[in-house]
Amino acid sequence: MSKIIGDPERLAEEAVKDDIEGSKKLLSEASNAALKLLEDSYKRALEEAEKALNEEFSNLEEQIKSLRSKLEFEVKSRLAERRNAYINSILDEARKRLKEAKREEWYRDFMVRVMELLASEARGTGRLVIKVAGDDYELAAGIASKYGGLLEVSGDPANIVGGLIAETPGGETRLDYSLDHILERNEARLRSVALKALIE
Repeated sequence: MSKIIGDPERLAEEAVKDDIEGSKKLLSEASNAALKLLEDSYKRALEEAEKALNEEFSNLEEQIKSLRSKLEFEVKSRLAERRNAYINSILDEARKRLKEAKREEWYRDFMVRVMELLASEARGTGRLVIKVAGDDYELAAGIASKYGGLLEVSGDPANIVGGLIAETPGGETRLDYSLDHILERNEARLRSVALKALIE
């Protein structure tokens, strides 16, 4: 039979007190551990949320950059299209005015000078066939008739605004004195002038 030494009530109180202290300590440790887990979990969740937000922000930033580049390209393209259309309309107007100006004296003088030059060339190389626009046939034939068969004006009209194209009968040599060719050679300069006028 076991023997209890000391005051049983006091022993019971100390046992209960030890249990309470131990329980409090365990509860405190459990609470601290739970708080630590909660804090770690919160930090992780916060870090993941920040990472996700940063990634989303970067994606949006890239989309905005891409959209801005696309819009800038479209604006520049449309501006270039309109500018080119405007400059082309100016060049078309220049061609139209040149065609209308063919009735003036300068044009007859131009054709006479070119035919003189070609007749001089034909004396050394042989006969040249002259091609002109349909509405220039009579003018060209009248001037060419002065050179005794050195220059022959073709009955087939050339698809040009004005001036003339000369060829040897076999087509080996071709000399282009058309107004179209003069415009083409000066097109870059004319475009530059038109662009300058457009900007100012």
